[in-house]
Amino acid sequence: MGRQRDPNGRSRPVIWTFGSYALDTDVYELRAAGEPVALEPQAFDVLVFLVTHHDRVVTKEELLDEVWGDRFVSESALTSRIKQARRAVGDDGRRQDVIRTVHGRGYRFVAPLAEATPTGNAGATVSAPTAPAAPEAPSASPTIPIGWAPIAQPVRTRYTSSSGLDIAYQVVGEGPDLLFIPGFVSNIDLQWEHPGMAAFYRRLASFSRLILFDKRGTGVSERVTADRIPTLEERMDDVRAVLDAVGSERATLFGISEGGPLSLLMAATYPERVERLVLYGTFATDPFVDPARFERDTRRLWGRGRVFSQLAPSWAHDDANVAFLARYERQSATPDGAARLIGMIAHIDARSTLSSISAPTLILHRRDDAVIPFDRAEVLAAGIAGAELVALDGHDHHPCVDPGPMLDRVERHVTGAAPAPPAERVLTTMLFVDVVSSTSQASRVGDARWRELLGELFDRARRQLARTGGTLVNTTGDGLLATFDGPARAVRCGLALVADLGNLGLDVRCSAHTSEVERLAGDITGIGVHVGARVEGLARPGEVLVTQTVRDLVVGSGLHFEPRGRHVLRGVPDRWDLYAATG
Repeated sequence: MGRQRDPNGRSRPVIWTFGSYALDTDVYELRAAGEPVALEPQAFDVLVFLVTHHDRVVTKEELLDEVWGDRFVSESALTSRIKQARRAVGDDGRRQDVIRTVHGRGYRFVAPLAEATPTGNAGATVSAPTAPAAPEAPSASPTIPIGWAPIAQPVRTRYTSSSGLDIAYQVVGEGPDLLFIPGFVSNIDLQWEHPGMAAFYRRLASFSRLILFDKRGTGVSERVTADRIPTLEERMDDVRAVLDAVGSERATLFGISEGGPLSLLMAATYPERVERLVLYGTFATDPFVDPARFERDTRRLWGRGRVFSQLAPSWAHDDANVAFLARYERQSATPDGAARLIGMIAHIDARSTLSSISAPTLILHRRDDAVIPFDRAEVLAAGIAGAELVALDGHDHHPCVDPGPMLDRVERHVTGAAPAPPAERVLTTMLFVDVVSSTSQASRVGDARWRELLGELFDRARRQLARTGGTLVNTTGDGLLATFDGPARAVRCGLALVADLGNLGLDVRCSAHTSEVERLAGDITGIGVHVGARVEGLARPGEVLVTQTVRDLVVGSGLHFEPRGRHVLRGVPDRWDLYAATG
């Protein structure tokens, strides 16, 4: 795609220029005024195909066939990539100065174009003259040597929707369901082209029905803006959407690196859907020795294979591997997006989930892991009841380097008979809502009006719970208790209720706490319930007061908090750091 033929019939790369933009098909890059523009791979391919066929209208069917091949995707996926391509080149659906919609037919690239080769020699002007061709850009990765043959992708990529976003997934093999939760970035299409990666996934598929996916914002799943890094809670939604799409009621979760905390949260929140747990090279908190440096290096080195070479030092001295890793980085995330993910990961604290995990758990970690130290695995093993910790030799963080001993352990763990975990005890986030000084408010408005206000309170609360995915557990005379499968949803519901009921003339206060609870006859019990109730009693009118557990679990959600000090909660051990949510 996007290559012309020389006089001898050989394919040659092209740099297309329009306005201040250069579309370089040699290094797979869009530049504006010489600076790279972030654009996900499918949107880039859409743009290249439209530019290459600028002389005519390109039908939607052509674009779907060219970009997605035999994968079944909805037309909305194409519309989304068109929107991303327009935004990348300073266009939009209203102006259509670059990409024009031809209703009922398809799309056409309409901006004036010029053509050049990567040597910088201008070719013929294709339409009206534009800015000169971009100068030669150094190749971002060396040529793959002869003999290093990529392996053709053997599985089909499909899409499912999670919160309105397209999540890419694949299914291969037969056996017990095994959902592989990758590290901070991935690309499920590209990984099959690397012999080591392909061998790793084929081995997993030899004893399981292997389910692979790219998290939102990475790989071939729908991208998100760099300043909107998905939370663990949102990524847990993606996991459930993929499991639902493939018809899996229960699966073993195999979480590596940053996929580990997500696996922990899923196993604690939805124990009925997690058969077993495998954790490799991961952590509950404090993953990196020097997180600030890792984040800076990721932003500076991304796209050249040097970040993933740190994850796989054994591959770092092989030109073919580094060339592939450079392409893998570029097609998995942008430099800023990858760096922001590293920054978010450094603040994850999933220790509160460990005691809630009942699934049989296997923890694998290399003794000299170059990225996440071995003692992070020891924290996991100490916190998860009955977990087995296996120390592996080596220093590579990437699981696909010398995976044999690890995969032998994984196979034994996955194919064994697992006892059904008790689903009565689950990790949940509780939201308490209470009317402030209800007696004086009732006296002020009178009994009849007070009954009307309470009726309106519960009606509005039920509507907000429906919007945010909460479950009403019970109501009191002038308050309620609800549960959520994610803390960010609980906090946002509380903030919405404070504002909504304030407009009604009711002063309310809320608290949120994440803890393991026991479900009993439609109600919930446990020390966590008492903690949440005590925190509510300390909240100010119009405030959503949360525990540190909640604050730590919503890193990256966009929510902000102000410290409210350390408190003793009546009848509850220890002192508790509390925070007020500010939106």
